[in-house]
Amino acid sequence: MGPDSVNPERVIDSQAPRPGTLWPALLAAAAVVAGLFALVSLSRPYVGTHPAVEEPYNLMVEGFRSGHTWLAKGAPPALAAAPNPYLFTAYRPYLGPPWNLIDLSYYRGHLYAYFGATPAVVLFWPYRLVTGSALPQSAAVLVFSVLGYAFSLGIGVAVWRRYFPGVGAWAGALLALLMGSVTTLPVFVVRPGLYEVSISCAFALVMISLSALWRAWHREGATCAWLAVASLAFGLAVGSRPSLLFASAVLFLPALASLWSALRTRQPTPWRAELAATLLPISAVGLALAAYNYARFGSAFQFGHDYQLSGNNVYGTRSFSPGFVWDNIRLYFLEPVRWHAGFPFVWEPAMPRVSMGHLPVEFFFGTLTNLPVLLAAALVPLACAGTGRVQGRSLSGVALVLSGLFLIVAATICSYAGATSRYLLDFIPALALLSWIGFLGLENPRGRAVAATTGVFTFLRGAVLGALAFSVAVAWLLAFALSGFYRGAEGAMALLNEGKVSESVAAYGKVCRINPDFRAQAELAVGAALLGQGKVQESAGYLRLAVVHSPEVAAASLNLGRAYLKLGQFGEAAEALGRAAKLDPLDWEAEADLGVALARLGRLRESADHLSAALRLDPSQEQVRANLRAVESVIGPRKP
Repeated sequence: MGPDSVNPERVIDSQAPRPGTLWPALLAAAAVVAGLFALVSLSRPYVGTHPAVEEPYNLMVEGFRSGHTWLAKGAPPALAAAPNPYLFTAYRPYLGPPWNLIDLSYYRGHLYAYFGATPAVVLFWPYRLVTGSALPQSAAVLVFSVLGYAFSLGIGVAVWRRYFPGVGAWAGALLALLMGSVTTLPVFVVRPGLYEVSISCAFALVMISLSALWRAWHREGATCAWLAVASLAFGLAVGSRPSLLFASAVLFLPALASLWSALRTRQPTPWRAELAATLLPISAVGLALAAYNYARFGSAFQFGHDYQLSGNNVYGTRSFSPGFVWDNIRLYFLEPVRWHAGFPFVWEPAMPRVSMGHLPVEFFFGTLTNLPVLLAAALVPLACAGTGRVQGRSLSGVALVLSGLFLIVAATICSYAGATSRYLLDFIPALALLSWIGFLGLENPRGRAVAATTGVFTFLRGAVLGALAFSVAVAWLLAFALSGFYRGAEGAMALLNEGKVSESVAAYGKVCRINPDFRAQAELAVGAALLGQGKVQESAGYLRLAVVHSPEVAAASLNLGRAYLKLGQFGEAAEALGRAAKLDPLDWEAEADLGVALARLGRLRESADHLSAALRLDPSQEQVRANLRAVESVIGPRKP
């Protein structure tokens, strides 16, 4: 699984524990899987809002079945008519119902999923063929997550049984909790939507690839076959998650180790066959992926990101830059969660200031500060020194593969303009396996003896066990917090839609106790709902609070301005709507309503300017055009 250690050869008795000693690991793993299943089940009220057949991966399958690469879903004709359909103002009206185009790609009249097709090929399409029905994306996320968890658990057990047979059976239960918690799986599965399908699929395939690499490194006589399996699995992972591409370099470490051994010992080794077994499968997948991209977008290297209909205004912005690295290191590794009284006690960190051009940050937390057992990865050198060689293989090769995987993928993700906790599943599992190796090194008799000579064994052991307990608790508490927040916010909105305002306010109060940053959004939701119900005076009170608590949110000022318009308070309306227009220069509604407020104040020339701005943003608004004609009938036509 990696290069040979240069340490002198030393053979250790590698008798594995009795099979019965795996029961603690299996029981703990069953508890983890039950927890993941519960989190996915609780997610369905807000994830399963559409039938499975309307979800993108099933639309992709239907497209394939019809003989084309685009989704089996029509695109709005207005996009084809737009001079530039990728401007936020052009596609924003179609992000929500009934079109629901958010995060899809649009190219030459068709819609695509810009991420890879691997999940559709390996799961959604086979499921459709076998059952005749569509697989819900949330179910696919659970399947991929559990599969990846099982293989990561298998890798951990293999390391334990081969290199650390003296560590007791109780360690298996700790391994199951470690890999089921600090890999960030509990938080990840809380919202099993579109992105989570591709990320979880890649996670499962990478763990399969690592398992095959393990066998190639430790099983004599079938090295090339297992290298081919590892290469194929990793290639499919790249087809699901292109950000893993550069990390495929770790696949070639066994062949390079074989070459190095041939040069060092001057003995023939099958390094050419191993190199070919590694190179050919992933290259074949790469060629197929390039052909698929070319069929979709006319470029082998285009995954559709440049044609994405994002929920943020990203047109013309940089996607990757070294300038984002430090921001994302803080977000992914360093920022501590916030603690508060009352279950589930935790919430994401306060949002730090980030560099200009960084996209809005979704749910995030620092892994090293909140899941401190990951720091046990620093003990890997102790573990490798304590094992030497086992049947001619060294643990250092395993550690090198995991370290390379972690560092390469983390560097790629940290250079991206956005940040969200879902991306942690790309690289934290490798770090979790490294921390497991470090823990085993401390528990290994030789490692314990080395640590004892420095007088720090008791301290280190207690610190690692305490960090493990704390990390497991935080991982699941964060998952409960995020799940409770999403379900609570969805339930509160449903009560609002039913006209049950007082019950909704109480429900939002519970949500805000979980997420203290949600207060302004809750006030905005209640205020906007009351405004829609004609309860203008009540709505203005909530909307004023929303503006006070989040003055940077354009929607709060827009709705407050509309409330003032209905109340006949045109000066206050113009102030609020002017603020909304400045906060969101692409919002034609803010410009149009501001034009109306200024006209009521008698400021007709200013009114005409803002009505004209609204029409430039959306020329299809006939009511705005009528208002502009009415104003110009008084002041006369203006010069172009």
